[in-house]
Amino acid sequence: MNRTKKLKTILLNLSALAAVAAASGSAGAAPRELLPEQAGDLSPAAVLAPTTAAAAPSLAGAPQPSHEAVALSWASTDAVAPLPAPHLAQSRQSYVSVTGAQLAAGVPLHTTSPRALVRVQALDAASPREALAIHPLSMTLTDSAGKRYEAGAGMEQLVTDDKLIKAELPFAPGTSAFRLHPSLGKGTFKLSADGVSGQQRYLVNVVEPDSPYTLTMQAGATHYLHGQTLTLQADLREGDANAPTRHPVSKLTGVVVSPAGRQFPVTFQPGAGGRLRATLALDANEAPAPGLWEVRAEAQATVQGQAVQRSLRLAFPVAMPVAKLDRNVTLVDGAGGVRLDVGVQTAAAGRYEVRGLLYGTVNGALAPLGVADAAQWLEAGGGNIALTFAPELIAGASGPFELRDLFLLDQGRMGVLQHQQRALVLSEDEVVRAGGRAARAGTLAQAAPRVKRAPDAQTGASR
Repeated sequence: MNRTKKLKTILLNLSALAAVAAASGSAGAAPRELLPEQAGDLSPAAVLAPTTAAAAPSLAGAPQPSHEAVALSWASTDAVAPLPAPHLAQSRQSYVSVTGAQLAAGVPLHTTSPRALVRVQALDAASPREALAIHPLSMTLTDSAGKRYEAGAGMEQLVTDDKLIKAELPFAPGTSAFRLHPSLGKGTFKLSADGVSGQQRYLVNVVEPDSPYTLTMQAGATHYLHGQTLTLQADLREGDANAPTRHPVSKLTGVVVSPAGRQFPVTFQPGAGGRLRATLALDANEAPAPGLWEVRAEAQATVQGQAVQRSLRLAFPVAMPVAKLDRNVTLVDGAGGVRLDVGVQTAAAGRYEVRGLLYGTVNGALAPLGVADAAQWLEAGGGNIALTFAPELIAGASGPFELRDLFLLDQGRMGVLQHQQRALVLSEDEVVRAGGRAARAGTLAQAAPRVKRAPDAQTGASR
């Protein structure tokens, strides 16, 4: 009898242990924390709700975001590309806005190489018909010695407004253009036009594709968030891009323009390596509007007695940090494939997207397996967005696994809110327990060698 009781006790203890083991491998597993961030990651310090005027969850005029949840995954063998360096804007051209009266009196054209292209565009017109272009034949060029070139003299490849329209070139109505004749060489010229006067505005653009002098500007990051500091570096270069000669810039002015049209002046100061540097604390708390933020800069320099003028535009994205990853990720067991519930903290309701690339060990090295992407509506406060990698994506791989290039995006306001290059490491056991067991078992079965049995003595068939 005592033996029977002992056996029952052992069986009860085994059942309890099994229940504990099952519970520990359930969907209620404790969340994992994302790996520490590294240089180059984009991450909000905190979530911030926009003001009432900026709280609309989508761009003006755009359809309202759907509340329907969408999730998908697909195979990918594309390795994570190196993070793109911030765009380097380069300019060999200048812009100046003048009135009709100024153009009639004559405006200077500073050129540093022959055959500069000159474009004149009428502005402030209520309609294309009012934006009447100035014909190049009505313009006069005067060189530094005072010699005048009239009625097309000193010009080549004259292009009028109607020709630009017929050629379907991307020029605004009211634009005409010409190229300085090579015989004029380089230097400072004066451009004047007949038949113009008053306050009607014109844009005069000088493009020097053959000039040795290039104004460059680069931001310190590819993406920015509200509250972060924009860092700009600029210089005037000559020669080889890998080992350029830098020239002092006597004057560099700039303004940062938001998509809503707000302007923020920036001041450039001398920096390291002969570059000029400017910073600006970004304020993106505005009504959503399409487009990127833009730096508009004007530079003046004198190189070997020659005046150099450059205008430059540099675009970059800025997002309002209305949400962030809460750094908790739960590996859901038994879900089939690999399901990761990614925690998201939100300060404003909206449609948010999470995307990541799963790596696995193939032939002894980590290789990309597939991408999972999911989007859904989250109310203020936050929730979880599930990334599910289908079982077949991990069928040919073993552990360890890594989640890389984890993105959080604001679909309604069209902004990148967070990006982490290395997000999570998963072991072989975790992936098998999560639901990759069938896929892995199928792969192992295919890889296992078959044992051929001896022929059956009666039938002669292999057993």
